Amino acid sequence: MIYSPQIPKWGEKYLEEKEEKLVDYHNWLSTTGIKTGLISQKTDQHIWDEFIVHSLYFYKIIEDLGVKKRSIFDLGTGAGIPGIPISIVSSANVLLVDNKKSRIFELERLIKILKIEDVVVEEKNAIELINTKENVVFTLRCYLSTSSLIKETKKTVKKTKKLNNNIYLVSSNKKNKIKTDKKFHVKHEKFLINKNDYRFIDVITSM
Repeated sequence: MIYSPQIPKWGEKYLEEKEEKLVDYHNWLSTTGIKTGLISQKTDQHIWDEFIVHSLYFYKIIEDLGVKKRSIFDLGTGAGIPGIPISIVSSANVLLVDNKKSRIFELERLIKILKIEDVVVEEKNAIELINTKENVVFTLRCYLSTSSLIKETKKTVKKTKKLNNNIYLVSSNKKNKIKTDKKFHVKHEKFLINKNDYRFIDVITSM
């Protein structure tokens, strides 16, 4: 089945500037990614829309917030989603975090294949990073839900008596609308990944 490397209007500049490398990553996901179990069997169009386009909206939010110079920690990165597409279209410092050595090995090979700079992959404790880092951006596509993340960060605030000024971008869904509270502001962003399908990312910032 022939797929279309499309992107809605919000992301046209990313595709214009980096289409070749984004397509190379798509091809890696559809072959090596599936073969090594980093992702399950998917159609080429699904891989493009859900893993490439969806990932790029994470970076659009980072640009819109004016925090492109902050370090980005992609927690539970798996096959490098969304960290690899972010690193392809930006010069941000990106750390891909996972707890499985086989995934780390494949991602290290991928980074060399794509010749991406300013991105590294490490085996680290994601919760520890959430509890200790300050003034960074965390991306979480599947690692924690918004409600679980807020519970974890509130534990840190209770211990340290201070907010860490981090920004958390968490994949969400239409029904998962978390209310803003006294410590954290939650913005539920809705965006197109193709002509017809919408997805959601929660943008969580300290109050």
